[in-house]
Amino acid sequence: MADTDAHSDVVNAAREDVIAALLDFDSYTDWQAGMLECTVKERDAEGRGSLVEIYVDAKVKKIRYTVRYHYDLPDSLGWDYVGGDLKECRGTYTFAEKDPATTQVSIDIETEIGFFVPGPMKKLIRDQSLKNSMRDLKKRVE
Repeated sequence: MADTDAHSDVVNAAREDVIAALLDFDSYTDWQAGMLECTVKERDAEGRGSLVEIYVDAKVKKIRYTVRYHYDLPDSLGWDYVGGDLKECRGTYTFAEKDPATTQVSIDIETEIGFFVPGPMKKLIRDQSLKNSMRDLKKRVE
């Protein structure tokens, strides 16, 4: 059974700047802590990454997986698991413009890692991963 987590924060940046940072997969290793590789395998008709392979240091193990992105911009972008070292990984970023220079960003993730990690440690890793990801995004765009 997949675990579900969510995190939300106000980012002091325009919604289009937040979205641009998240669509720039080629730069993820420059600003996302724990991101070892991020490779766009396919692009959609608008040139956005649609099939993306990710290699991360998840603290207990390095994990490689591939996801397919779907877009409902400017409101949200999400991904569905295609394959790799996980059993499941699906998520959505949603964006709500609070004013032209401030965006409420929320991330909801459903994951099943597929190997044993004690429950409390698994929850701690997921929580820290979401918070660190949001922190890194804020640093990138603010």
